Order: sequence, then C-alpha cells, then structure tokens
Amino acid sequence: MRDDVLGNQTIVNGPPAPLPFVSPPADMVRWPRIEISDHRLITVAGLHGGAGTSTVAAMLGDQATDAGTGWPVAAGWVRPLPTLRVVVVARTHWVGLDAAENFTQQWISGELTDSRLLGLVLVDDAPKLMEQQRRAVKRLLQKVPTGAHIPWVEHWRIQAPDFTSPPKRLQKIIRTFHTKAEEDNT
Repeated sequence: MRDDVLGNQTIVNGPPAPLPFVSPPADMVRWPRIEISDHRLITVAGLHGGAGTSTVAAMLGDQATDAGTGWPVAAGWVRPLPTLRVVVVARTHWVGLDAAENFTQQWISGELTDSRLLGLVLVDDAPKLMEQQRRAVKRLLQKVPTGAHIPWVEHWRIQAPDFTSPPKRLQKIIRTFHTKAEEDNT
C-alpha cells in the first residue's frame, strides 16, 4: 500500500495534549457530544458522515467500537466512568478536511477534554489527491497526538476490507493505536 502523501512515514506525532497557549476559534460552535456506554479499549468517532468510521473500527478489531459521529463521552452505570480513548476519522475531501480542521483546533485549544484523543486517521476520498489536499493532510496530522493516513484502496469500493492479514502499513497503524490505548489504560 503506497502512500503518496507521507511516503515511507506511517505515523505522524504531534502534541500529546492540548496546548494552553492556543485559543479556541472565535466563531467556535461546540463539537457535538455523544454518550457511549460501550467502553472498549478504543472508541472510533467520525468527524462527519461517511468518514470511514466503521472501516477504521473494523481495522482496529474487537477492542474498538464505532461511536458514529460526534465527540464520545463515557456514559452508563459503571462508576467511576472511564475516560474513553478516541480515534477520530475524516475523509480527505473538503467536508472531511474542514471538519478535521475545526475539530483539531477545538482539541488543541483544550475544548475537548471529556475523553482522551489518541489520534486522527484521514482516509483518502479518491485515488489521487490534489496538492492542497496533501498539504492539508500533513498539517492536520501534526496537530494531534498520533496521526495516520490511509491511501485509496480501490477494491474496498466493491468488497469489504479483509483485515485478517492487512498490509504492513495498516499493521503499523493498528499496532500504534493499540499500544497508545493500552499505555493510557494503565
């Protein structure tokens, strides 16, 4: 699986926590919250409809749950409520990149502390990205603790992805998010 955006780099590391000197956007609309009572190791949330959330959750395996869209916060009867470890997903079209820009700005300014952000996965929306899309992907992945990019996979258009033996690039993404979640869970 070749990556025309990141080349041989698979994971991009950014700030591990929000930055106290970054102000929230002046025209900020608070990111919608969604209550989740399925407290698995990783919660996968879409930044917009059609982001690829179910694909990324399936890729991360049984220890991941698909929360749909919104910022997931723990709910349910268990006390104390756990802190969810969240991977957010967006596509690389303008809706996805705009949503990722809005989300990362809110997160980095400390507006989304109900759960812990593990990282952002950007999923290609077409076989070849334009230069401005490639620049946006690189920039956005640097704004979160862990960033990953999934290049276009043509056969996913006609058949479900098979994650029993994923390509090395996806294996590294899976391993990285699982390791970060397990470290945070201790």
